[in-house]
Amino acid sequence: MQLSSPSSLLQDASRPHRSPQVNNRLRNPSVTMIIPFGPIPVASTNGVNIAYELEFSGMENMSFTPEKVEVIDAATGKVLYSPNASVLSRTAFPAAVPLPTIDELQNGTAKLQKPRISIWFVVNPDAVPDQLTHKITFNRTTDGLDLLVVSGGNGTVRKDLSPVVIGSPVKGPGWVIMETTSPVVHHVTSQITMANVTRVPQRYAQDFILLDTATGLPFSGNETIARDYYGFGKELYAVGNGTIVYVHDGAKDTEITTQKPPVTVDTALGNGVVIDLGNKKYACYGHMINGSVRVKVGDTVTEGQVIGLMGNTGNSDAPHLHFQVITDNPSILGGEGYPIVYRSFTVTGRFDEEILSGIFFNTSLPQENKLMENDVVVTFP
Repeated sequence: MQLSSPSSLLQDASRPHRSPQVNNRLRNPSVTMIIPFGPIPVASTNGVNIAYELEFSGMENMSFTPEKVEVIDAATGKVLYSPNASVLSRTAFPAAVPLPTIDELQNGTAKLQKPRISIWFVVNPDAVPDQLTHKITFNRTTDGLDLLVVSGGNGTVRKDLSPVVIGSPVKGPGWVIMETTSPVVHHVTSQITMANVTRVPQRYAQDFILLDTATGLPFSGNETIARDYYGFGKELYAVGNGTIVYVHDGAKDTEITTQKPPVTVDTALGNGVVIDLGNKKYACYGHMINGSVRVKVGDTVTEGQVIGLMGNTGNSDAPHLHFQVITDNPSILGGEGYPIVYRSFTVTGRFDEEILSGIFFNTSLPQENKLMENDVVVTFP
């Protein structure tokens, strides 16, 4: 057996030896991407929203650093959307290191088995594409390799499906709607694996916070005291006729907003309710006041019926209603987020997150059968 010279040993120690076959696989990897849940167009004030995720396979031995994403109309070749660097940095997610365990994948985890990119963009109502394809450019400087361009991820825009039309979960003026219709909000980017399937349960969710219509503020007095918020204790309503399939009550109220307890998959929603609206669509409410839930599993409810009171339990930084509709699975974090439109609401202003205050318009804008835009202030009938 011929021994390596000292110089060759030093070289081997500083640079792992790779066979020509391994080097070739790294330079030209077989990367594929899919759309796990096809986008369903949903109208809002600014246009028609297209939201979905891209999931990648074949990137196990390389860094996940997308430099450019192009969403393309497959019929025309037109680039419909290309996020800027700031958006891309907040919507591209590598696989977890280490990978999630078998127990985590079964019982619930935010760790990803495969890398993903979240997509949300808006088109004009007369320009909704039928088919999408993609071109992704990866920076591989970290791996000592040239740029990698991957094309594919072909998918159908689900024009055969429609958003669920619902009533309002709250009533009256001064409601700011947050964490919606944007590619970077946490509802859109939060991806959960349960029962070995990765979904985005909160993709079309909204957070409802009540403002004082005179001052535009969400609280009076101390902003760290939950009971000082105008929304605390407000009635919550069934958004449609249905059957109660899940209730959780008994989670302690977080009285001081800065003292939120540690959160798990099981405790994230706090006190909440799920209504089976039919056709495998489920309306989910979260963060209710401890002891305020007025329904039980098996009850039938009608649209407009009071089901509980708004509070500050679970993964909540201030009193608000977390609301979403999911499909296929009534598990709050185990279903796939499904688009909704509200039967009627009126836009009366916008919320400035920097100053934490609402700014009301001189003219109101009535809306029908639409999803609210992020940070608008609305009145519900």
